[in-house]
Amino acid sequence: MALATSASGQPAATVVPAGRALKTPADDFLVLSNVTGEVRVLDSQGLVLEKNLVFLPRIKLSDLSPAELQSVLETRAAYNTLTAFGSLQGTNAQGAVIEKQLQQVWRQGQSLAEKIQTRLEILADLREYNINVAFLPGSVAAAGQYAVNADAVNDRLTNRAAIVATAAAQVEASEQQRAAGLAGADQAEHQAREIYRETAARSERANDRAMIANGQAVGASQQVAAYMARCAALSTRLAGHGINVPSAPPFYPIPPLTIKAEVDAERTAN
Repeated sequence: MALATSASGQPAATVVPAGRALKTPADDFLVLSNVTGEVRVLDSQGLVLEKNLVFLPRIKLSDLSPAELQSVLETRAAYNTLTAFGSLQGTNAQGAVIEKQLQQVWRQGQSLAEKIQTRLEILADLREYNINVAFLPGSVAAAGQYAVNADAVNDRLTNRAAIVATAAAQVEASEQQRAAGLAGADQAEHQAREIYRETAARSERANDRAMIANGQAVGASQQVAAYMARCAALSTRLAGHGINVPSAPPFYPIPPLTIKAEVDAERTAN
């Protein structure tokens, strides 16, 4: 049996006896007091079983007895969910720290239901954190490109505005010349007005392009801010569980985690 030791006022920390290796559960068949089936989903919202190719209504972990929760641990799907965190990132020193933090959080749980529920909530937040961190670099790059494009379009709009102002001044000058009765003034005014209409139309199109470019730049910048804010919010929520991840840049993805010892100890404790 597993040994359980604790300091006064502290939760017991169970460990698997040295030299004993538990076999990983190989079956997903689960027998509960009022239903049986194959475990198909285990997440922070509860347990989903499949029976006769039909998914049964979700079962809350809080509705299961301690004995039933022990049976859940002996299913492959639940065991894999609780003992490993998948990631495309390689291992790093941060992973070892988080593994120890997860072990500590598990041992502090007052019941098996609380231990499982808390771990599932933490793992869900870690996965969402990784998703936001993964999208952030591309979002930052896109925001930079949109900003550069917007600057160029705005510069062209400024130049167009200056050209329109010059054309408008030329129309005014030609009107004065016509009023003064200068020879050829009518033709000059006509040409000035044509130039003004053409430059004004080009300026309007440039303004439309600038509005689009500026909107894209703002949208991309807001997307970056949204990813960063979500990472910060998840960091705060994880910290409430005792798990520390970056809350501000530079953000680091959570690497793969292996957290079997405490779950195996739980399996041998009863």
